[in-house]
Amino acid sequence: MSLVRARSRSGLVALAVGALLVAAVTAPVADLLHSPDAASAAPALAATELPSPAVTSLETGRLDVFTRSSGGDLLHRYRPAGGSWTRTVNLGGDLASQPAAVSWAPGRLDVFVRGTDDQVWQRTLTVAGGWGGWVALGGTVTSAPAATSWGPGRLDVFVRGTDSGLWKRSFSGGGWTTWQRLAGTLTSSPAAATWGSGRLDVFVRGTDNGLWQRSYTGAAWSAWIRLGGTLASQPAATSAGDGVIDVAVRGPDQLAHVRRFTRGAGWGGWTAMGGALSSGLGATSRGGVVTIVGLSPNGNLYEKVRGTSGTWTGWIRIDPYAPFRRLGTWVDVFDYAALDPATAVPAMRSAGVRVLYLSTARFNGTTDLFDATEAGQWLDIAHQNGIAVVGWYLPAYGDMARDVRRTVAIARFVSPGGQRFDAVGVDVERLDEVTLAQFNSLLVTHLAQVRAQVDAMVAAIVPSPFATDPGNRWEGFPWAAVGSNSDVVVPMALWSFRSNADGSAFTADQVYLWVLDQTRRARSLTGRPVTVEGGVDDPGTERTPITADRVSRFVDAVVDGGAIGGSHYDYATTGSSLWAVLSRLNGL
Repeated sequence: MSLVRARSRSGLVALAVGALLVAAVTAPVADLLHSPDAASAAPALAATELPSPAVTSLETGRLDVFTRSSGGDLLHRYRPAGGSWTRTVNLGGDLASQPAAVSWAPGRLDVFVRGTDDQVWQRTLTVAGGWGGWVALGGTVTSAPAATSWGPGRLDVFVRGTDSGLWKRSFSGGGWTTWQRLAGTLTSSPAAATWGSGRLDVFVRGTDNGLWQRSYTGAAWSAWIRLGGTLASQPAATSAGDGVIDVAVRGPDQLAHVRRFTRGAGWGGWTAMGGALSSGLGATSRGGVVTIVGLSPNGNLYEKVRGTSGTWTGWIRIDPYAPFRRLGTWVDVFDYAALDPATAVPAMRSAGVRVLYLSTARFNGTTDLFDATEAGQWLDIAHQNGIAVVGWYLPAYGDMARDVRRTVAIARFVSPGGQRFDAVGVDVERLDEVTLAQFNSLLVTHLAQVRAQVDAMVAAIVPSPFATDPGNRWEGFPWAAVGSNSDVVVPMALWSFRSNADGSAFTADQVYLWVLDQTRRARSLTGRPVTVEGGVDDPGTERTPITADRVSRFVDAVVDGGAIGGSHYDYATTGSSLWAVLSRLNGL
């Protein structure tokens, strides 16, 4: 979208004289939030309020996170049920605040933002139709919006107006109401939650920096209630069930603090959640599970989850690169017949493997998945053992529609146990159907078309930079374009196929220097994080034998080269004595 930057002259333009604009709710002075001077100019907000992520869930088991980029764009990433975090997708826009997000039923979510024109804008995502366009809801607001829904077809949006008061607009029955003033003097963006039809709870920071609440119970709004505390951010709120509300804030100690209301028992005390934050918090719940999300000082997003047992997890990084970190191994479709996932996967786990690169199909196969039943078994058992699974496909580009379809099939596959591949890989190594020049061009087209259809992280499994040097097999390789159309690169630094000019094998230190060079060059050429593939232990073709000392120096090169992970090809041929050496990659 391109939010209109000219200030709107409708909606909330004159909030300070709300009674002249809409049928305002007039509040007595006692209801104004700790402000003996409520008629004074609105306290500064936009330039000082901490950014906050917004969280909701499009479907059961999925978590959607929205943030504002430094350039004012809306950014979206999500974790589907049974899978890992997608890459960050830029949805555009001209945002002047953090977003708000809400889902009124599985299959739909709505995002609300304050635009640079100070209007409220809405964008909707549905499973059936994808993202709709931006829609202006008008007004002149001085905060980020808050949004909640008590059921399908209902939305309630809250903002701070130019009078520092709380204002609300509702969607019901297919249309939006006019803006309604709910009084108060806010020094933060609001937060909102609902535990059922006809119930709304709004939370704000008052001029005393304390938390204040106002509730709607189906007929009228309550007076403002002071809940205390000292807030160093705007609040976040969610309801995990009937009669339950959780409010999360950042305190002056930079820690997250949560307070829970339970009908019949009232408000409990504040609970410190630990973890230094550089942002406010986002909060959501589904099925009785509460999730809060915040930014760390280094800019990484973290989540903390309260399960139905009432126990909180520690802070868990929201990391799209997690499926590529640490020690990996490889299984080709040709290994399916010889390996039983029921025994192989636990053995991988015991050996230190944390990432499985699983072949799903080849260009010369007859189906989009070589064996969907066995792929599902690998996925289910790997996830049960805490191993991420990157599905990879081998294209040849004689049939682009086939190659795109089979790659997209990886991202869309769901196992019988409800598990998904954690990322998608494209294996670049066969020139069977087109020329080298055609392949180099079609590879970029392939990656671009896949990324246009899926949000999953995409890894380009590429030749070593050495193999693309002038005179070598992959001369003219489109490194920059591959980097622009992938998220991670996996150079095949297969040092066992290399040797000195006189035919002698690499020493351990030569393995180190060669792999270090390939790792650094791959990252420099693409601008992407690198995870390095090493090996192969194939006595019939290797020029440098696989030995423990050489593998150890391979690990050193991967670590020193700044890679995020490393692997040895492949599981079936890796000697059992090498796993202890390779497991040092789990320090990455």
